[in-house]
Amino acid sequence: MSSRPQGDWWRFVPPEQRRRRRFKAWRLRLKERLRQRWVGIALSFLAYGLVLLWLVLHLPPVVTLFALAPMVLLPLLGYLTYWLLWKEFHE
Repeated sequence: MSSRPQGDWWRFVPPEQRRRRRFKAWRLRLKERLRQRWVGIALSFLAYGLVLLWLVLHLPPVVTLFALAPMVLLPLLGYLTYWLLWKEFHE
């Protein structure tokens, strides 16, 4: 896939403005991509994983377990909350 903007309208942009407009179009596409939910979730997990990796390499294992606990326990807590609310309203 080409990194250059697609479309016939670019040939009508004056040459002195093309670079600035291409950068602006690239920046807007990047902003829109970062606003997608899955990208935010993936970046969060990546950042947490990098912190966890740093902890594993530089600190004792007990601290690493404390850092890993929220990543393991929060989904379980979310599922428990969902199940309790569902049970409350459907029984």
